[in-house]
Amino acid sequence: MPEDVQDSLAKRIQKTNKPVKNRGVRKAPFVVLIGADMPSILTEISFLSNPADEQLLKKPENRQRVAEGLYQGVASYLESMNSVTMNQPAKPGTGQPTAPAVQQSRNQN
Repeated sequence: MPEDVQDSLAKRIQKTNKPVKNRGVRKAPFVVLIGADMPSILTEISFLSNPADEQLLKKPENRQRVAEGLYQGVASYLESMNSVTMNQPAKPGTGQPTAPAVQQSRNQN
């Protein structure tokens, strides 16, 4: 799962004008994740101590890219586990698909 989310997030964020370094996935016994009763990940999106990162976080379109990257990564993981069915309803009046809607999200294992 972490790799699915990292790949999706990196692809979305690379669409910004600023080059972004993909720092990859690291595993460790983080206190906030220990004892979780479900699959969980901790994502670090940027550094507030970095002025350029701070400016990007102030822009709604960049926050939206991050959110979409996280969502797509989790959705890809769930699809690969066959635990979710994706449905893409049409946008009103266009006949074009919108973002996927989650129909079922319980893991069947």
